Amino acid sequence: MNGETSDTCVLIASCDAYSDAWSPFFALMQKYWPDCPYPVYLISNHLDPGIKGVHSIQLKEDRQWAGNMLMALDRIPYQRILYLQEDYFLQRRVDNRTIQQVLDFGARTGAGFIRLAGWPDPEIPHSNELGLGQLAPKQKFRVSLQAGLWQRSTLEKLLIDGESGWEVEIRGSERSQQFPEPFFAVSHLRPIIDYYVFTAILKGKWVPGALRLCRREGIEVDTSRRGIHGEWPFLVRGFRNMTMMVAARKWWKRIRGKAA
Repeated sequence: MNGETSDTCVLIASCDAYSDAWSPFFALMQKYWPDCPYPVYLISNHLDPGIKGVHSIQLKEDRQWAGNMLMALDRIPYQRILYLQEDYFLQRRVDNRTIQQVLDFGARTGAGFIRLAGWPDPEIPHSNELGLGQLAPKQKFRVSLQAGLWQRSTLEKLLIDGESGWEVEIRGSERSQQFPEPFFAVSHLRPIIDYYVFTAILKGKWVPGALRLCRREGIEVDTSRRGIHGEWPFLVRGFRNMTMMVAARKWWKRIRGKAA
């Protein structure tokens, strides 16, 4: 987590209520992206994480996800935003060369948004070295708050002050249909930024698998401030996702074949 590189920064959306996720998040970032060449910013309300190399954007007030993001953007000069959230616990090394290829691809294509992890898979094949597909204008969750590269101008015109993150994904996807710039995404099978699949915190509680990840890495997590989900729902979901992944692999091979 060091250095200043061109017009790009890493922006981590958070708030004081999730400050218990900051220590494990940055410990994992230090392990899996220690040579991050971009300035790193964390959005909070009043608290400062006190972590070397992390710039705190203390907003004081809370205007929901969209309003907070607009306030944060007003305080940074960067035109390209690598977006993360505080509960995206990295589990694999982030490759700077690949991130630079994403930046180059975004500049070359005029992309407004490139999703770097998660669902849904893109519907429109596109030939490129990164395995990205294009998100169709009417595709559900075309706008996603998963890890991604945003063109600042696209993000700013997408946001409406007062909307929650969920509203941004639903209503923002509808608004984005009118945008001329293309949106791209990875297949969920090939994330460029790879983090624990369910996110570390879901509906205010810790997800067991994320805690196991931290234990394997020797990272302590403060579990005193929020509950922990039971294992069973995630075992069921994991089995369902494995079944979906088999089908998705077949679909992705087919769609990539059409693009070749």
